[in-house]
Amino acid sequence: MLTEIETHYRGLIERSPSLGELCLTWCQAASADQVVQALDVDVLDVTVSDLRDLVDESYEDLEEGRLGRFLMLAEEPPWFLAMELSGDRAFGALERLSTGGEAVCLIGSETLYRFRLYYARKGRLVCRFSHGEDIWGDTAPIEKHLTGLCHLHERYADVQDGRGPGGGLLEDWRVHASILMERITGVRLSFDLLGRKHALYRLRG
Repeated sequence: MLTEIETHYRGLIERSPSLGELCLTWCQAASADQVVQALDVDVLDVTVSDLRDLVDESYEDLEEGRLGRFLMLAEEPPWFLAMELSGDRAFGALERLSTGGEAVCLIGSETLYRFRLYYARKGRLVCRFSHGEDIWGDTAPIEKHLTGLCHLHERYADVQDGRGPGGGLLEDWRVHASILMERITGVRLSFDLLGRKHALYRLRG
């Protein structure tokens, strides 16, 4: 039986196809300007748009063979959520983004069946959870958040549970990774948050 929070994220994943291709990075900062400064990017302009605009603009870049130039920034004080579809600038700046506290990044591709979640704190990468791989680093700083998140812990959980690859394990992993992000940030990723208009940054490619 799924818990309420597992049901929420399973529904979000199933009904938001583009979510599986996004690089999602939460970080603590005093302002959006502070986040942009940590990203070390050249901003060409900023508009107010929704997730569909981010996806459409990013796919246009991909079709034209360009490095993704767009990043969306949502604000949930004291947290900011950076969303990218065809880029991973926030992931590359994760340690800088964590200098003011904590940062957590979920990056991967549903198409390629590959996902990783990274946690950084006080300017240092602390640990990494990878779908189908062993945990890297020290999970002690977030141990209290890991209770019940079995799909992030065991590399061979599929064998022990009598399930093979492709039997829903990636979805289970993504659900538990999303729960971990919520426990760290205290913010629920939801249809409401994703459906709002946020700052869309066009960056120099």
